[in-house]
Amino acid sequence: MVADPGAAHLLGLSAYTRGFMTLQALRNRIGDSELRQVIRAWVASNRYGNGSTEDFVALANRVSGRDLNDFFHAWLYAPTMPSPTQYNGCSASAGHF
Repeated sequence: MVADPGAAHLLGLSAYTRGFMTLQALRNRIGDSELRQVIRAWVASNRYGNGSTEDFVALANRVSGRDLNDFFHAWLYAPTMPSPTQYNGCSASAGHF
């Protein structure tokens, strides 16, 4: 699970690659401008500290004005990657996320 890989998998490839893919899928889902707002707000609110996955999801929901809980569940908590659909922030026709 990407959201909480545990000590044995903390530095594992899945935690990094799927995490980055999640951000790209989020960008596809909410757009460049809103993603920039989310990232800037995240950096500002967590400067000199830490934040949780749940904090990031709540922030993305608030900034985008959308309920992205199912989106994040599919990307961060499900054991396999989500299907390449527009809902999941994937561009199946282009063959990439």
